Amino acid sequence: MKQAALLLVVALAVACTSASGSKAPAAAPAQKAPYDAAPAAAHAIDLQIDARAAREILESLSRPRLDVQDAKLLQDLPAVRLAIQDSLRTPDVFEHDFAAAFDEKSRTSVFDFRTIRQERDRWRVLLDAVVSREKDLVRLATRRAAALLPGDRAVSAKVRVYFSFGLAGLADHLVLASSGGQDIMVVDLARALGEATGEPLDSQISRLARLVAGEAFRQAWAIYRRDSPPWRGSRPETAPIDLLLHSVAEAGPAALFAVDENFFPLSVWLKAPMKRTVEELNRRAERFARAQENLEARVELTTELRRPDFMRQVAGPSGAFLADAIVQMSGLDALRGALQNGPKAFFQAYGKASQADKSLIPLTHAIVERLK
Repeated sequence: MKQAALLLVVALAVACTSASGSKAPAAAPAQKAPYDAAPAAAHAIDLQIDARAAREILESLSRPRLDVQDAKLLQDLPAVRLAIQDSLRTPDVFEHDFAAAFDEKSRTSVFDFRTIRQERDRWRVLLDAVVSREKDLVRLATRRAAALLPGDRAVSAKVRVYFSFGLAGLADHLVLASSGGQDIMVVDLARALGEATGEPLDSQISRLARLVAGEAFRQAWAIYRRDSPPWRGSRPETAPIDLLLHSVAEAGPAALFAVDENFFPLSVWLKAPMKRTVEELNRRAERFARAQENLEARVELTTELRRPDFMRQVAGPSGAFLADAIVQMSGLDALRGALQNGPKAFFQAYGKASQADKSLIPLTHAIVERLK
């Protein structure tokens, strides 16, 4: 399974990127991000961080000349092996691009190690600082990951995170299943903290903790839903619109971690993107509702729901806005309770919030009818 960084719809992604790389709004209301609250139960999230790949890549790139054995040895590290797997390229491509870091005349094709080598002293200082604060990072990330989980029962999850450099593409992290079947996160420190130059170390640790916490929550949330009757798998004959509600309620809480803590409540700082996103959700719901009696349309929409882009561009963004609106109007316990009781409860909680706050976009008739 491949999962890139949680990217919201274009407008929201731009807003979140701006948020993560800028100072807090000048007149921000005194409102904590939902993931900065205390957990509702004694959830046990075992988070382990391995920085070996990041350190060994920097050591290899710090040599005065290329050692052709370095690239081969690096491939034995889990983080590098997963990065090559995610790139859909052969190890030869990795070795070529690694060598290109030492040769200005060579062009890199997938893995950009040249810029890492050029700024290796900066990244070495940062890596040392992050590793020195590993306990603080783990403590903050695990608390944040547990904050949104329902409190009716404790969840236990093991999360493995590798720090590295030079991932393919533009994402700041990737998530892949290991040979043992467990999802493993690989974080590209240069991408994750590249915009944080000049920030205090505490801010950089907080930024990294939020990124890691998002993945830790996703894994713990999947474990919770697996053992929860309201969340168990849908039957093949389930109406398309019910599958839509399920996808949005599932992805929404995890998508909150894509937003910097200074930009909550979302309905204040991302009001225009929220309006567009919820309106798009309503349009999709109407289309899904009309497909109920059309077998061909049902198959097409069910396939659409399974695409990763749908979760990143529709389900995640709209679910995040709905989740935060519930928190702002009814409190975090209301969100946890809605998540505990399943997708319909999640939408019912937002419906209640939108009735109390007329600035929130109401749910379309097609959704309201499914909640009765």
